[in-house]
Amino acid sequence: MFQQSTQQFCGLGPRGRRGCARLGAFTMIEVLAVVLILGIASAIIMPQFTSNGDLDAASAARTVMADLLYAQNRAIATQQNQYVTFNVTGQSYSLYNGSSAGPTTLLRHPVNQNNYVMTFGQAGPNNISSDVTLGSVSFNGQSTVAFDELGTPYSYNSGAPSPLTQPGTIVLNSGSYCLTIRVTQDTGEITVN
Repeated sequence: MFQQSTQQFCGLGPRGRRGCARLGAFTMIEVLAVVLILGIASAIIMPQFTSNGDLDAASAARTVMADLLYAQNRAIATQQNQYVTFNVTGQSYSLYNGSSAGPTTLLRHPVNQNNYVMTFGQAGPNNISSDVTLGSVSFNGQSTVAFDELGTPYSYNSGAPSPLTQPGTIVLNSGSYCLTIRVTQDTGEITVN
């Protein structure tokens, strides 16, 4: 029986010689080819794992958009103005209840019941992302957007809210990646580019 199984593997060996070929061995060229292929694949794939700027920015944009929609829907439901105040220097934004005269009461976050102050790159219960920064905010040149009882957006500057004359923008940065959230004047539609 042993002779039959060895005869199946014996025959012409490497380079046409008779005898048994060695089983399970690789040539140096085969090993080098595999190492080269793995090196090229890792050079292409690894940067995708280490650079998550696009995912971080997209996640932060979804959070900011959800909070803007929350303020807009709350304004419609309560028939009171709601304000979202952005602080680029402090890397945060806050949601307030108020009247046509301005923001009066800081809201509580509906999930964790903490003050509704969302932070970028800092520790805390309402931290959005440590890798995303608030680049710029402009609602007619102001950093506060107000929503009235119809959900219409206004810019606010320590006086009365004024209608948006152009879309409001919020720019989020993560590494070399940048996303812009737009709040359309008149309709209050919130989109991200």
